[in-house]
Amino acid sequence: MEFSNQERIGRALESLRKVLYPYVEQRLKAIYGENWEKQALSHLKEHHKAKQKKQKSKDILFEDISALLIALIREWEIFKNSLSQSDRALISELLEVRNNWAHQANFSTDDTYRSVDSIWRLLRSIALSKVVDVDQQLIDEVDKQRQDILRLLAQEQPRQEIRVTSVSPAEEACIREKFRELLERLPFRNAALLKQALTHTSYKYENPNTGEDNEQLEFLGDALLTFLSADFLYKRNPDLREGEMTNLRKNLVDNARLAQFAEQLQLGQWIQLGRGEQLSGGRTKSSLLSNTFEAVVGAYYLDAGIEAVRELVEPFFETVSNAISSTENTARQSTQTKDVKNQLQEYVLSPNYQQYVLSPNYPAKPDNKLPKYDTQRTGGTDNAPVFTSIVSVAGRELGRGEDRSKKEAERRAAEDALRRLGVL
Repeated sequence: MEFSNQERIGRALESLRKVLYPYVEQRLKAIYGENWEKQALSHLKEHHKAKQKKQKSKDILFEDISALLIALIREWEIFKNSLSQSDRALISELLEVRNNWAHQANFSTDDTYRSVDSIWRLLRSIALSKVVDVDQQLIDEVDKQRQDILRLLAQEQPRQEIRVTSVSPAEEACIREKFRELLERLPFRNAALLKQALTHTSYKYENPNTGEDNEQLEFLGDALLTFLSADFLYKRNPDLREGEMTNLRKNLVDNARLAQFAEQLQLGQWIQLGRGEQLSGGRTKSSLLSNTFEAVVGAYYLDAGIEAVRELVEPFFETVSNAISSTENTARQSTQTKDVKNQLQEYVLSPNYQQYVLSPNYPAKPDNKLPKYDTQRTGGTDNAPVFTSIVSVAGRELGRGEDRSKKEAERRAAEDALRRLGVL
């Protein structure tokens, strides 16, 4: 039976509703007791409240998934212990999806996949929270819908059917032996697909009977990487604007970055190249490596499905995103540290403060008029240490700060001192 995108989203929302009602009931009842329904409905707008005159409170919550999603958002302090901030972004997204669905909006296949994928992710998070028992069959049904929609998405790509050379069991064994080390990292069920992904057009030209080259797989891999990188950034950065996300996506999937990913998988040594391309240094060419990585991604999707590809590429995306965030945070932290510490130094050198410091109780010498920071590790683990910083002037403690880095601990100490001094 063929379903429309409207029907696909409706079926997935219904699966989510079946799980959300007992989950919301359990969490709110623990706080509000038998008044939990009244509390949940208090967050609804007038058009929802009008329905209460015709329906019982329990019926509205039981039948209308938007009421449950709104309760999750409005009562987030209760739910945040069992769900993550990323889940909160999913809830906001799904509330919009449900409203568009209720108004019979048109959904593209891409929009439908993202909506159903978000429902599946939220279902998994609720199941992992173990607050209520979740029927695994519901999660599996939504997962199957995701796979079906992704196949439709792939079919909509303006491309020819990718041809995969069939091989005998003996040839398959030879391929597995040839690419044995790489197959330990990329567990293809069909090793011929991996061989095709690593076959450059120059090799195919010199060896016409070798089977298909990797150009069509490269096309498919490019489409998958564009989609998965956008999905990764959408889930990770719910507050970013479209332009900012576009720039971040370029950092994840431009040719230079994909070549780095290929190098981490050591694909260069496995590429099948023609003699001329090999002599010209093809194994280290950035463009050739990035194209091969795309082809491997396309082949892996055909072999194992979208989730296997997601598990392959998201660690690469995560590393790049963390490096970008770390660079930005270091620059921001350095500026903040400099600013607040400078502010404290300027204040303690001002005439008013110096008059206080030079009082009989705190005689100050020229070398101890400046703030001094005593920063020591005071706890935590090797992976997550905790540092405490004490800032003092002329032997008098002015403030304390604690954080996981020395610089941030000193910044917090300076802030604490400025608060105590009435400057902040």
